[in-house]
Amino acid sequence: MAKSSRPNRQWWFRLHSWAGLKFSLLMFFVSLTGTLAVFAYEIDWLLTPELRVTPQPAASARPAGELLAAAHRANPEWTITSLNLELPSFMAAEAIARDPAGELQRIYLNPYTAEVIGVAPWFNAHRFLRQTHRHLMLPLKWGLSIVGLLSIPLLLSLASAFPIYKKWWRGFRKTPKGGDTPRRWWGDLHRLLGVWSLPFIALIAITGLWYLIERWGGAAAPASRLLPEYASTSQPRGAPTLTRAIDQALAQNPEFALKHILLSEGKPLLLQGQATALLVRNRANTIAVDAHSQRIVGQVKGEQLTAHQRIAEAADPLHFGTFAGYTSKIVWFIWGMAMTLLSASGVWLCALRLGSRRTGPAPTAAWRQIGRSRWLQLALILLSLGLSLPFIIA
Repeated sequence: MAKSSRPNRQWWFRLHSWAGLKFSLLMFFVSLTGTLAVFAYEIDWLLTPELRVTPQPAASARPAGELLAAAHRANPEWTITSLNLELPSFMAAEAIARDPAGELQRIYLNPYTAEVIGVAPWFNAHRFLRQTHRHLMLPLKWGLSIVGLLSIPLLLSLASAFPIYKKWWRGFRKTPKGGDTPRRWWGDLHRLLGVWSLPFIALIAITGLWYLIERWGGAAAPASRLLPEYASTSQPRGAPTLTRAIDQALAQNPEFALKHILLSEGKPLLLQGQATALLVRNRANTIAVDAHSQRIVGQVKGEQLTAHQRIAEAADPLHFGTFAGYTSKIVWFIWGMAMTLLSASGVWLCALRLGSRRTGPAPTAAWRQIGRSRWLQLALILLSLGLSLPFIIA
């Protein structure tokens, strides 16, 4: 009888071990920074007193025009480029500005009093976690490509797990029992984390692959291209003018929730936010307003986008879990920690397998099993941290 040419369970196990082990160092680092990035602003809230405010009802928030005017008054020589209104009620509103030296700065404003609370450098925990996770602090094209390529071994790990773990659907209720060896306990834990993380791993792998495709020519045309070309006069700085322009635009779009404002000299105000389209970034819903004439000069709605653009706009909300506030963020954080532990527990299982009952685990042997790529992965991690150091010290 001819031997079947179909891959057997041992073949799938070797593929799973290769995909999980050979890229484990970088996978662990990228997973950890991405997981922490889910709560990056909350980490900044702990580290930055100026970001803290006493929460009040949303109805007591001051108009966005007043916040912009206050930021201009406090720093008249600075060029305000954006205002972030999306932070939780216990955090300040955040204006991004460029000082006379050309450096980016953050201006924190109390959203309930329109008072400037303080100023902080642009580079903070949020930027550190996002940039190390997204592109390892390297030039964007190459760093994002390296991180995006991790989606391939992640997909291989996911696909190979099913032939290895027979009747895997029963694993949702199997807690680690251990038995007579630590290897069994860690194996049970690895499988438990794996089955509960299946949808998250698939989502992260697919969106990660999408980011790689975008970087190498598959990006959709930005939604802003649907806005007409319109030249405006210099941006006004007075609260009444800004407030009237923004309020009139919002009154014409009652379903629109303002989250972000972009400012550029000689161009209209760009109001960005959420409306009726599901799973899109704020930029997918943009209202262009001439602040002097109080007139809407262009508008884009999420429903107008092509299928290609909708896929592009859904990638970030799905990848970072920002689409349902703290509910989705907490779930994404838990899933992210599980994925991070999967990388670590896979390496530890290798150390246990290569060891013995008498000598215990063999971490040195597991380290060697990663192969020569371990030095490149370690170098990339250290380089990423090293490139962040000047910003942290400053």
